[in-house]
Amino acid sequence: MNLLRTAATYERGVWVSLFRWVLRRPDPAGPGARFGYSATMMPVLLAFIGVSIVEIPILHFLLPWRTVQIVVFAVSIWGLLWMVGLLGAVRVHPHLVTADGLRIRSGFTVDAFVPWSAVAEIRHRNRPLEKSKGLQFAETADGGLVGKVVVLGQTNVEVVLTAPAEVGLSRGPVTEVHFWADDARALVAAARANLVSVD
Repeated sequence: MNLLRTAATYERGVWVSLFRWVLRRPDPAGPGARFGYSATMMPVLLAFIGVSIVEIPILHFLLPWRTVQIVVFAVSIWGLLWMVGLLGAVRVHPHLVTADGLRIRSGFTVDAFVPWSAVAEIRHRNRPLEKSKGLQFAETADGGLVGKVVVLGQTNVEVVLTAPAEVGLSRGPVTEVHFWADDARALVAAARANLVSVD
């Protein structure tokens, strides 16, 4: 039952993201400086979308049965729109630097919030990872937990917290959050400006 609920939630997220992107609906997250994270994954997503577009007419001519052609065409169009929805998801859910804190996102699946009062340090540092899974966790040498919001097997911003805290990730309190931003230096600069104003 939980698996079906998760699948339904994911499906809804794809279609809502697609319509928001196409209709240029504003981000309901509110005001803040927006920082994208889609530049490195864009070529991969566009390649998949391109292959799907080419595949649709090829399958139509290769399949001799009319009923099968219609079914495959419908499924192919659904899959194509689904992939465009995934692309839309990473475009309409950017990271946000607000007056209250840092909102770290990955499409509609990750939405973490770190208040400035919980931030000890934020820095730019490129880290290639062995795994490419979108959300990862690792222990630090002193027993803390690092939450990693990963794009194509890498992160480039590190947020060190003053103490273990729940920030909205799927596993317990974390001591650090690592994530990827297309313009990491600008995000770090904007975050540090807010940290100074809080101090």
